[in-house]
Amino acid sequence: MTFYCSNCWAEVPESAAICPRCGDNIPARQARADYVDKLITALRHPEPTTPVRAAWILGERRERRAVESLVALVQESSDVYVVEAAVEALGKIGDWAAWGALQMTSNHPNPRVRGQALQALQRLQRGPDICR
Repeated sequence: MTFYCSNCWAEVPESAAICPRCGDNIPARQARADYVDKLITALRHPEPTTPVRAAWILGERRERRAVESLVALVQESSDVYVVEAAVEALGKIGDWAAWGALQMTSNHPNPRVRGQALQALQRLQRGPDICR
C-alpha cells in the first residue's frame, strides 16, 4: 500500500510522522482537519480516482466550502474524468461562484464535460432544487 503526505502528496513511509519533502506534521494535520477539509484536500491527490470520488461526495453533500477548490480543479486538471466529476459536483452544489468556470467548461472539447457544464449552468439559472 502507498502512503502520501496530505499536504504535498509526496509518497511517505507508513510510519512517517513528518513528511520528508515538505516537513508537515502528518498526524497533526489529520487531527485538526474535519471530514470536508479532508475531502477538499483529496481533490489534489495524484491518483485520479481519489479526486473523482472526493468531488462526487462533495457534490452529494452540496458542500459550498468546496466550490473554490472544485473550480481550481476544473481550470487546472488535464484529466477529463476529474474535470467531469468536478463540474458535476459544482452543478449539484449550485453556487454562483462557479459560473465563470462552468461557462468556460461549456466549450470543453470532451462532450461529457460539456454536457455536465451545460446541465450545471441550467441548474444555476433555475435556482435551488426543491428536493435538496
